[in-house]
Amino acid sequence: MPFLTPVLSATTRADVPVDSLLSADSPRTSGLDRAYIDTLVALEEELPPIVVHRPTGRVIDGMHRLAAARVRGERTISAYLLDMPERNVFATAVSLNITHGKPLTHDDRLAAAARILRESPALSDRYVASVTALSPRTVSRVRRSSVDVAHLNTRIGLDGKRRRADVASVASGRLRAVEVIRQRPEASLREIARLAGISLGTAHDVKKRLLLGMDPVPQGSGAAAERAREPRSEPRPETRIADAPSLRDARERLDRLRKDPALRLSQSGRFLLRGFSVHDLDVTVWEKLAATIPPHCADGVTQLARECADVWARFAEQVEREAQAGEAGQAEPAAGRSRPRA
Repeated sequence: MPFLTPVLSATTRADVPVDSLLSADSPRTSGLDRAYIDTLVALEEELPPIVVHRPTGRVIDGMHRLAAARVRGERTISAYLLDMPERNVFATAVSLNITHGKPLTHDDRLAAAARILRESPALSDRYVASVTALSPRTVSRVRRSSVDVAHLNTRIGLDGKRRRADVASVASGRLRAVEVIRQRPEASLREIARLAGISLGTAHDVKKRLLLGMDPVPQGSGAAAERAREPRSEPRPETRIADAPSLRDARERLDRLRKDPALRLSQSGRFLLRGFSVHDLDVTVWEKLAATIPPHCADGVTQLARECADVWARFAEQVEREAQAGEAGQAEPAAGRSRPRA
């Protein structure tokens, strides 16, 4: 199973002869960008190291930097040397190209997702989405439209755990999460996921759907029909915005973050706090706002609100991954992220 983004600071770094390197199995469907290479050649400073698969000598990330080095007439180039199974090289190349340098196009990422699914069909939609910077819904569409992708009954999630992916298991897991949320409204997403036997992303989706008054089992996938067969002792009450514990506690959390010097005194921290401030409204304001939306705008507003919620959910998952990496002492230095990369 390919890992998402390797920690390069913990990897061997060496000067490698330019002529010894093989071209990358690149996710860029249109090839190299000559104008971008010329931009790198014109830079006076040393370019960041490229990434090379040590066993084969194939470039994983940095073909534009390698091309610039050749134009400059350099005989060696600084490189991180990664040891990994060759089957993981492509997914790693996609992940690295997503995080820096010249961005992959949407078509590049769609093609990469299709290939990763063909080679590793057991990976969950959220896993592939995190590698390709697509939404899980888009990856799901790619999976369904690709005849070469094997359809398995289990999926490997972002946490590395394998779970059943058949309709009955998906529906029952989401319904278990609903019961956990009702019995323990203060439970964290991790607790909900653990007690219900579902992924963290699914737990977030269930909680978000309850908050919006939606069915916790998505329609259109067959799971809702399976959910309808589940016995219910009592009707499911309508979820109102004012009843959501997360909104009742949000203002207190935001006040604590605003007082934290680590956020208040940094540019990125202040930007984040401004983003959170958009949601710093009393719950009654949200309910009044919902009542003022014209019917002809309802579809657009609901779709955009859910897409924004999905962006925040992916951001929360990324923050958790970065925090876990930092706790392990493996966080990549931020200094190297500001320089041009390919």
